[in-house]
Amino acid sequence: MSHSLPLFTDIPRYGADDDTEQVWQWFHAVCQLVATELAAQRPGTLALVDDGDEVYWLTEQDGFRHLACAPTHDGEVVIAAAARVADLAGFGVDELNHKRETLTRWLMNQATMRVGDARLLRLPPVQRNDD
Repeated sequence: MSHSLPLFTDIPRYGADDDTEQVWQWFHAVCQLVATELAAQRPGTLALVDDGDEVYWLTEQDGFRHLACAPTHDGEVVIAAAARVADLAGFGVDELNHKRETLTRWLMNQATMRVGDARLLRLPPVQRNDD
């Protein structure tokens, strides 16, 4: 993974009511801080959020480094369920607030682990329907 690629900082519209859209924007502001911190780490570094349910990392796509996330199950990352944070959908205000709060706590303790081959963390492109 190249450290020379810029971080993706665009925040797509979530396509929801104003309250959810505002929480989505706030969540992404924290995600950008997490991405900046991970960018300073070695490639393949995963952010372990404090509830142990998800991990976050940087993946390369379309000439940018994107923050991605995946759930964990029995201590393993479920890479098949991974997504770029910008592509997340279907979460309500409470769920987005929970995700933001866990990432905010991660920024304070920064528990991480590394994958030996960062190429394993690359995600295929996702088509968004922004109608």
